[in-house]
Amino acid sequence: MSLSTPVVGLSPQSPSKRIKPKDVMLNILMSMTKEGASDGPQFVAPAKTSRDTLITTAYRLHRTRWRILEPYRRLKNALKKLQEDYLKSKEANALMRYVKLGQSVREVAMLEKQYWKLLNIPAQEGTEDANCYVVKIIELLEDTPTQLPPTRGIGALLQSTIGKPAEANVDTVLHDSLKARKSEDLVKECEGLYAQLYRLTKKYLGLRRLIKELHDKYEATRMFPIVPRYAMLKKMIKATLRAPEFADICHEQTE
Repeated sequence: MSLSTPVVGLSPQSPSKRIKPKDVMLNILMSMTKEGASDGPQFVAPAKTSRDTLITTAYRLHRTRWRILEPYRRLKNALKKLQEDYLKSKEANALMRYVKLGQSVREVAMLEKQYWKLLNIPAQEGTEDANCYVVKIIELLEDTPTQLPPTRGIGALLQSTIGKPAEANVDTVLHDSLKARKSEDLVKECEGLYAQLYRLTKKYLGLRRLIKELHDKYEATRMFPIVPRYAMLKKMIKATLRAPEFADICHEQTE
């Protein structure tokens, strides 16, 4: 596939215009095979893909995966701690267990309000192809700036600048590392990253749903008396820990 071939849904490029990086990414990702991919999309590099394009593609896939990985770990760790707290609470008497369960659920539910620690990623639509969905996530997160906690004055100024030199260094190391690899290794890198990114996004959205439901249930029971609320807390925790989304990550280590 020629890199100048227009992708469905995009305006054709005139010969005098330079192809934009996003168009290159779309040309590559939209060429992924749709057959024999039961667990998700597969990356297939076009025959005429240039080495620079492969480097750019691998770089963008790495960056997008890192962007999702941080909030994913935050949600995963919170839910695994909830499981640990729930098991430990069985050793306490009824009153102390009620207090411990309330505190544990509250800590997890608070994540729903801390918007700057999470990402708003749309779910895959029923008729949306997996390839198109991953491309949409990549472009969406590239156009979405990193959110900072609400701070004013000098704190806001420091937060807007701190970490940028370190992030630039990481980007440089990543880009240099990719440039040192062979083209066939870059193709394999893209293949693995594309599948990882798709699975990570689906798992992240599943954990977001669990925590949103837990938050809503917790808020709805705050004004109930101790006795019925105690049973409600146990019920909402059990429902969360028995959900398929948690079962999918319960074997992973806390990070």
